[in-house]
Amino acid sequence: MTRPPLLLRISPLVVALTALVGCGEPPAETGTPTEPASPDAPPATNSAVPGTGDGKAAGGPGGRPLTEQEQAVVVDRILQQQARLQAEGLGTGRVTVNGAWNYTGYSFLSPDPNAAIEARLVAVDLTVTGHTPHFDVDDIEIVDSKSFLSYGSDPHVEFLDLEGKLMPPDEGPPSPPRANRYLLIYAYPKDTDDFRLFYWGKQLTAAPFPIADGGWEVPYPARAE
Repeated sequence: MTRPPLLLRISPLVVALTALVGCGEPPAETGTPTEPASPDAPPATNSAVPGTGDGKAAGGPGGRPLTEQEQAVVVDRILQQQARLQAEGLGTGRVTVNGAWNYTGYSFLSPDPNAAIEARLVAVDLTVTGHTPHFDVDDIEIVDSKSFLSYGSDPHVEFLDLEGKLMPPDEGPPSPPRANRYLLIYAYPKDTDDFRLFYWGKQLTAAPFPIADGGWEVPYPARAE
């Protein structure tokens, strides 16, 4: 039986369930739930072919602009290379989940009250160690622990220091392979009480991780006077 659409955000790795969250704009496309993505599947991207100033790629035979077919080949190669780098971005590193809880604080995500399946926001506090500069925290998917259906990647990301406190807005995380800590906020079905995490088809959690009733929250941005 086909499950109703859930997710309104499109992951760079999978097309998750549509209409679970809203970001203030209608979705560009819809999809159906999938299993965690294969490491060979390139993420969606807006990468462009370097141009000559007139919107056409340079480098064809004799110095002429590339044809549309040639440009498509170049773009495909760029996407495949980017996919390989990101898929291998965790390298020999590891991800440790420090905690997860039902979240009600500030986020640019919000549950859709009209969704077929009721949703809520879930915060996941995790630490990444031993990764490469190509690791992309946006590509971590939250997955149903029993059905292994993915509910998408592209979470709301907040940088944390290693003590678990929010980093100042003008600071970024340490460069890999030094440890990075993040708060990831996802939309997730309300009646599902645990989850797994995947990165490019690799399971990051050895067992289902439970979701606590509550935890700390990101403060809302101050309004300009």
